Amino acid sequence: MPSLYIIITKCANICADYGEGKTQMGRKLKLVIGIAAAVGLLVLAALMLLIRFGIIDEEFLSSPSPNATPAPSDAVQTEPEHERFTISLVGDCTLAGNRFQSLCGDDMGYPFENVREYFENDDATIANLECNFSDALLSSGSLFHFKAPTENADMLVSGGIDFVTTANNHIMDYGQRGLDDTLSALDEHGMAYGIDGQSVVFTTESGLKLGIYCGYGGFMISETQIKEAIDKLKADGAEYIICALHWGVEGAYRPNAYQKNLAHAAIDAGADLVYGSHPHVLQPAEEYGGGLILYSLGNFSFGGNSFPRDYDSVIVQLTLCRNADGGVSLEACDYIPCSISGSDENNDFRPTPYKKGSKEFERTMSKLDGSFTGADLMVDYSFLDPDPSPEPSKRPELELPGSEELPIPSPDPEPSPIPVPEPVDPPVEE
Repeated sequence: MPSLYIIITKCANICADYGEGKTQMGRKLKLVIGIAAAVGLLVLAALMLLIRFGIIDEEFLSSPSPNATPAPSDAVQTEPEHERFTISLVGDCTLAGNRFQSLCGDDMGYPFENVREYFENDDATIANLECNFSDALLSSGSLFHFKAPTENADMLVSGGIDFVTTANNHIMDYGQRGLDDTLSALDEHGMAYGIDGQSVVFTTESGLKLGIYCGYGGFMISETQIKEAIDKLKADGAEYIICALHWGVEGAYRPNAYQKNLAHAAIDAGADLVYGSHPHVLQPAEEYGGGLILYSLGNFSFGGNSFPRDYDSVIVQLTLCRNADGGVSLEACDYIPCSISGSDENNDFRPTPYKKGSKEFERTMSKLDGSFTGADLMVDYSFLDPDPSPEPSKRPELELPGSEELPIPSPDPEPSPIPVPEPVDPPVEE
């Protein structure tokens, strides 16, 4: 910034040049220039005071015009942020039964009203659907059969469920008509699903491509079927592959050798997650070969039993990360222990989170981390046998695939149990 002395000198010289003449015009011009110089000096003096006291700086006086081209930035370019997705998984959902229907009435939000908040903000919620939806008068030859009005498919949508597997031993309770009506109801309500033996690429609204293989096959799932399904899902562009398998023994708190071998084969073939159902009770989670195995998530909203012997259930929430190279991997796994009921007296079919630290909460976690020491629940169907044998091992139902009595391939080395993360606190109601 030029000094005041130089400015004053220049102004004086100008005045002298124009004021040499003695004419009246010269005197007027000299007066005008003198006034202008005085105003300029006052403005400059004010600016110097503002600079001196730090109110403005000298760069303010030499700032480029608004249309000037800014200088190139030397800022370091940061790498794109990793994308994260939350996937929730729950157990068996049987949205049928006389008492179930009487409690729900016309309230489609009833079954999942105590857990909906967990599903509203995730990227996908997956469940095992164990009932038929049909408005037709159908008969069933199954001992246990579950059929609900087609409008009950809306309970899944209202509850925040996004995908269901129908690959289980109850989807054919009412034959082909029952299956067709069920799938039509799911289609009508916009519910994504997979049927037995199907490989589905389900794309979430957030853009994650989940590859889901749904396997039951009358409890006869083969390693070859699983490998072919996984190869197809990879070819179809799946980013994270889930094998939803219906298997195991009802009431057993521990997976059998058949389940372990099949689960390990699925991970070895490229699956990221094995998601199991059928035992109706929780079984441990296991880490193997870079993948996660959930052997059984038990019941969830289960209209098939008003007075179950085991109320423990869980919501499993996976945090998946899409890395800068496009690969998707498991970043975290959280468990929310639940009761299958909001009532302490009986099953009201509304899954409800347990209070952290309660004995029920800790018991549920022990079933997931493998430390539970309780005896298996005995599910006795011997009354169905016209010539019941006193030896349980001779009963026909125990010879189904999935039982320990079947010839099984030699097992892999025992994997280390998954380190179960710190469970998540249930949200506090405001």
